[in-house]
Parts: sequence; structure tokens; C-alpha cells
Amino acid sequence: MIEDNDLFIFDWDGTLSTSSLIVAVSRLFTKRYDVDYIRRNEKIYRAIVRNAEIRETKSRFLASVYDVYVRFFPPKMRDGAIDLLKYLRKNGKKIALFSDSKSYRLTTELRMLRAFDYFDFVLSASSIGRYKPDPTGILAIVDRYKVKSSRCVYLGDTASDTLAARFAGINACAVGGGLEPYDKLVSVKPDYIYTSISGILSGKVRSR
Repeated sequence: MIEDNDLFIFDWDGTLSTSSLIVAVSRLFTKRYDVDYIRRNEKIYRAIVRNAEIRETKSRFLASVYDVYVRFFPPKMRDGAIDLLKYLRKNGKKIALFSDSKSYRLTTELRMLRAFDYFDFVLSASSIGRYKPDPTGILAIVDRYKVKSSRCVYLGDTASDTLAARFAGINACAVGGGLEPYDKLVSVKPDYIYTSISGILSGKVRSR
């Protein structure tokens, strides 16, 4: 996979970082993460807006709540995540981040984990008002770096991440050990599938 792609776009929660209770609970009440719902409503996710306006979003109340929460439950990187980012950087790959995480939480966690410098570009779905599996955020990053779609890959830990990549017309890489079980990731047939983020470098892979 690494040789086949030049632009690597990562999901955050569950893919590079351990998912928080906040994320896990919020997913229970969000239809757009359900594979059957996405398939029934696929046409709404193919109505692509490529030139999304990027704007900063921050709720003072939610930010203050999160600041308290993170003191007791600090974020952590998944095993192997930093090693993978370093390897990609060393090999001249472009690295971006597109996450449904709110902008404030995403930037706070990246700073806390000293991970900002590994990315060429970071984009929160809240900054464009379009959330996965809508592919707008992915397309905005692809357009920004002028990389051929066939040389781009989106890496995520959920089925909706794979479907977002498919709607964007780029390669999809599913990573096990995150928010969704491995068999669910298999069911949406990603281009690449790994048992864990560390498996990308260690060779624990089932590909194409």
C-alpha cells in the first residue's frame, strides 16, 4: 500500500488515536455511521461539494467541558501510529488528517500528543460543515495537493470511512482494532485491510 500511494489521509479517532468515551457514545445516535443507512441513501453522499469553505468553529461551552474531561481521560496514540507517520514522512509521502472530530477537540489532542508536525494538513469536518461519509473533506485535501486519485488513500477504522473514500474516488484502507469490529470492515470491501495500525509496517495485512 505504501508504494502504491503518494497522499495518505488519516482518520483520527480509533485510527491513529484511541477512541474516547465521548466518541463511542455519540456514534450510537448517529445514523450516518450505519452501513445499511448509507447504502439506502448513497445518492446524498454523491452530491459532492468540492470547494468547501473552511472556517474555524468553537463552542466555548463544549470547549470548557472537554478541557475538564481531557484532564481525567487524556488521549493516547495507538501503538505503531507514530512509527507509521515517521516512516511515511521519511519516504516523502504527503500526510493529511480528516476527522469528524470537532475542530477544538482535534487540535487540542494533536497538540497534547505532539503529533501536529507529522501532518502537512489537518481538517475537521466541523470546519466545512460536511461529515463522513460525505467525501467533501477528502476531496478538498486531494484537490489541495493535486495528486491523482489513484495515488491517494484514506485510512480509517470504520465502514463509513471506507465508504467515504469510495465516494471520493480514492483508495480505502480499513484498520482493525478501532471503533468497529473487523468483520464489519471486511463487509464493505476496502482496497486494503490491516489488523491494526501497527500491522501496516509489521506486515499483518490482508490486502485487496
